[in-house]
Amino acid sequence: MEVAKRHFTERGFKGTTLDAIAEEARCAKGALYLEFADKETLLRAVVEETFAAIRRSFAAEVMAIASPLQRLGETLRFAYRQYAREPLFGRLMREDPELRALGLGSREDDGRAARAQIEQLAGWVDEGIALGEIRADVDRDVVPFALGVLRSAPQQLALTSGLVAVSQERVLEGLVQLFLAGLAAPPKPAASPAPAVKKKTTRKQPRRQS
Repeated sequence: MEVAKRHFTERGFKGTTLDAIAEEARCAKGALYLEFADKETLLRAVVEETFAAIRRSFAAEVMAIASPLQRLGETLRFAYRQYAREPLFGRLMREDPELRALGLGSREDDGRAARAQIEQLAGWVDEGIALGEIRADVDRDVVPFALGVLRSAPQQLALTSGLVAVSQERVLEGLVQLFLAGLAAPPKPAASPAPAVKKKTTRKQPRRQS
């Protein structure tokens, strides 16, 4: 599976062959073809394994965060980290025509997963508003789509590589900060100190002469 992932990442779907994978993995071609009927079946298995690992990492790195506002920001950072450390993820994020043409997963399954993710992110917005972390006037239905657009920033920045002096890491972190700043509720005004209470002074009564 590791050899197959590397071949698909480096050579694309068209450039990868089962024969080359079997040769590098030092396994019998017949055994490979018995397990995976064709190249598409193998790619599906690689993608499923890759995204299962990504989901486990997401649960550990993002879902455990208590603050819904910070959870949204870390979701964006997580996507940027995955783009950098998982080349196949980056290739899929770029919507490689070769991979997109395979229609990985049914449209029904993809639509169901997308709707579930949108509802999850919108639910975090509701949670943040209830806690006073997120602006009450934010359009909760737009936030998941805004995050989705920002998630594709690494592909856009790749087009300007070497043309600007600002590092990609700095730009991506700046996008996260701008995203969070646009969602964050304004700080509550500091409570003004209570006025000092004057102590009543009691006048001493003169002693009565007996």
